[in-house]
Amino acid sequence: MLTGRKYRLDLTPGQAEFAERIGGACRSVWNAALEQRRSYRRRGAWIGYHEQARQLVEAKGEFEWLAEVPGHCLQQTLIDLD
Repeated sequence: MLTGRKYRLDLTPGQAEFAERIGGACRSVWNAALEQRRSYRRRGAWIGYHEQARQLVEAKGEFEWLAEVPGHCLQQTLIDLD
């Protein structure tokens, strides 16, 4: 058990930049997926993780900034949204 200790991850500048890009992409996916779900609900329809994950695969093929992010990070974002 960790008690009161603070741990710090020392990243190189390149690693820190990549981590920021991953975080930004996850934030964009969260916001877009949330808005898509709200839009569906306004129409009386429903969309969830599985369909959005399928669409995410397609989006990664279209957008280089998404393609560089590990898929499991973006999938976990959709799971967290659920």
